[in-house]
Amino acid sequence: MIQNLWKKWNVWKRINATEGIGDTTSQYTSVFSSLTDNMIYFNGHFSGAADYVHRPLVVCGHQCELIYIDNMIDKVVLTESILLPLTKAKEPAGLESTKDKEAFYIWMRDCVLSMCDQHEVFTMEEIEWLMMNGFAVLFVDGYAKGIAFGIQGFKLRGIDEPSLDRILRGSREGFIEALRLNIAMVRRRMKNTNLQFETYILGKESKTEVCLVYLKGVVADSILTQVRKRLKTIDMETVLSSGMIQPFFEEKFQLFSSVGYTERPDTLCAKLNEGRVGIMVDGTPMALFVPYLFIDNFASMDDYAVSFFYGTFTRILKYIATFISIFLPALYVAIGSFHQEILPTPLLYTLAQSEQNTPFSLTVEAILMQIIYEILREAGLRAPRQFGSSLNIVGAFLIGQAAVSAGLIGAPMVIIVSLTATTSLVVPTLYEPCVILRFVYIILAGMAGFYGITIGFAFFFLMTCSIKSYGVPYLSPYAPFDLFAMRDAVVRSPWKVLNNQPFHAQDYTGANVPK
Repeated sequence: MIQNLWKKWNVWKRINATEGIGDTTSQYTSVFSSLTDNMIYFNGHFSGAADYVHRPLVVCGHQCELIYIDNMIDKVVLTESILLPLTKAKEPAGLESTKDKEAFYIWMRDCVLSMCDQHEVFTMEEIEWLMMNGFAVLFVDGYAKGIAFGIQGFKLRGIDEPSLDRILRGSREGFIEALRLNIAMVRRRMKNTNLQFETYILGKESKTEVCLVYLKGVVADSILTQVRKRLKTIDMETVLSSGMIQPFFEEKFQLFSSVGYTERPDTLCAKLNEGRVGIMVDGTPMALFVPYLFIDNFASMDDYAVSFFYGTFTRILKYIATFISIFLPALYVAIGSFHQEILPTPLLYTLAQSEQNTPFSLTVEAILMQIIYEILREAGLRAPRQFGSSLNIVGAFLIGQAAVSAGLIGAPMVIIVSLTATTSLVVPTLYEPCVILRFVYIILAGMAGFYGITIGFAFFFLMTCSIKSYGVPYLSPYAPFDLFAMRDAVVRSPWKVLNNQPFHAQDYTGANVPK
């Protein structure tokens, strides 16, 4: 692990150098040979830090100092692997007579301390960064180097079932906040030497680890080069989650996201096998991947665990639910305001009777009801659990029989809002754009009926057709239409077809995929 961290530190220095932050030879402070100077430096930098620990040691007559961050290290490992060997060490006779500091340092490094996560460090900034990652560093007076030990012991959340990407059949493992464990979960599923991990450090203050993961020989060079370029342009003080860097990988000025996310290692591995590039951020149980297409919203791991008949059926249901979520309120407003002739007479009388006593027009009523539902949804997400029952009671009064009896809203509008709310949760990744489009189409329907809806749909369709996610048309394989790629779009083909003709994101780029 420490070798990987060492490489990441050097990569971060090179990135800073290329961004003009400074020369790597003069920007960083080298470790002093004097133990006193080293401790003055660290005691000054960690002044006022209650979790900073420095422990003086005398090993065979030589002054040493051990520094670390409390609660970031495993104290049992610290005691058994570092402190006990140092206190029980007996210097060989030859070294006792010469008092050679360099020979003593080499003997202690190679013979007394022999941990697997052990490495020499040379700069103060590197030592500070390693300490923040749960390392202890040992200094020896008279020698301008330090020895870092990987003895991480901070608490981690256990691997649990994902809360968003839930499935009936398949793995129950989800990503957690520790980047190293997330990498291990991906590696355990893809035992392939072509699986590559590139680590970077982002955030001038937070110094957060970010990892690119891809399959060499499957991903297109053009996509990988563009992802690396965008990653190196991120200039932020603090990076705390993947959502903070996601806009840097998005295409500009678009409603639909061109960056996918998942909590599942198996889903990420499936995307990597299609030529995507994954982005994992330390401290976030969510992995990003690019390019991300419109059809990705309707695919899940359950589709491939059931028969292709039922998998195709569920995908069609998802498309229907998305259509209902976006257009149903607008269609109701358009029919009730401009196109009453298309309804049967008994149904028209029923709708008119329910709406005649309401004080608002259908357009205003639909907008108000959608706003109230979104407020209740946000309150349900953010409110403490103790207020859950009270919130349900209030929601029942606002959107329910009580509001209908009071004459504030019509009964059909309650059905419309309820059905819209239910269908919008079928494809959760499209919830945000569906909410925006729903309001837009309600306004257009209230202004011009079906004509407004048609004009709005044509405008958004043309705008979405112009979007490309890393060179791949966002609406592929629908626009441009590709019959070969339709084998895993609306229809989920049998595994014999998918296995013999695997899908790659480069099918739409025109780029030559390296083999």
